[in-house]
Amino acid sequence: MNAPTRIARLEPGRDQVVTSSDLVRHFGIWQDRAARSPVYVLQRGRPRFVLTTIDVMEALCAPSGEEAGTSADIDGTLVDGVSDLVVVADGSLRVSFANQAARAYFGEAAAVGANVAGLSSSSAGTILAEAVRRVAGTGVAESLELPSPTYPCRTLMVAIAPHGGGVTLTARDATLAADLAEARAVDDARRQALEAMRDMAVARINLRGYLEAPDSLLEALTGLSGEALASVRFVSLLDISARALTGDAIEAVIASGEPQVVNARLLVNRSAPVPVRIGLAALRLNGAVRGVTALIARASA
Repeated sequence: MNAPTRIARLEPGRDQVVTSSDLVRHFGIWQDRAARSPVYVLQRGRPRFVLTTIDVMEALCAPSGEEAGTSADIDGTLVDGVSDLVVVADGSLRVSFANQAARAYFGEAAAVGANVAGLSSSSAGTILAEAVRRVAGTGVAESLELPSPTYPCRTLMVAIAPHGGGVTLTARDATLAADLAEARAVDDARRQALEAMRDMAVARINLRGYLEAPDSLLEALTGLSGEALASVRFVSLLDISARALTGDAIEAVIASGEPQVVNARLLVNRSAPVPVRIGLAALRLNGAVRGVTALIARASA
């Protein structure tokens, strides 16, 4: 069933929002993100400023109307580098430009000359066309949440702004926020299940073999504090006889991306070592292996 259509504010994704204090503390990280897409800076809990690149600012501040030419006068190379779906339509509701992301998402619906109504599902195409006509006529921007024409169970947040004699439509998948909330709920439930087991823990290992952000589950299993765990290599938690084998398995996961399983004895503070079975899997971010996740479970002696 198609998602309902309603007018809504265009809200940035969680990875595009930062408080002013966090921006100051971690400017390098947010500067890198701003190079890919605008970053919204919060003031009193609401987006107030935007951190972006000079190229984007020059494009936004370029003259419009007769001085700028038609709606097709747009830097395609620049806009093709934007992850949002960007479509430019002329005053007759026909597509005059679509960036690479939009062409891949909408297909023929984003072809030059296509009617903008095709950028939404058939049930909402008229609503989109009417909104585009209003914005082109009044010069007042609008935002809509519309069913995706490509993925029936997903919705798009579409911002419509005047551009020359037509409009620019900028869209992103609005369902991602719900997906993120669901993923976090699943992760929370998984963590609670692990805590209930009391004999399992999850550890994150960086590319140098050190633990990252050790949590209470690993503290309980090893008897060590979080501070102590944060400064050690993962293999140092194991009996000497298993360190070389486990280290090789971690390196194999990083090199190949394929999961590995090893048996070892886990050192426990002020107690005897316990036999464990360790599953190792690659932690991938943006297609690259950035570390290893280890699932540690007590095994029968």
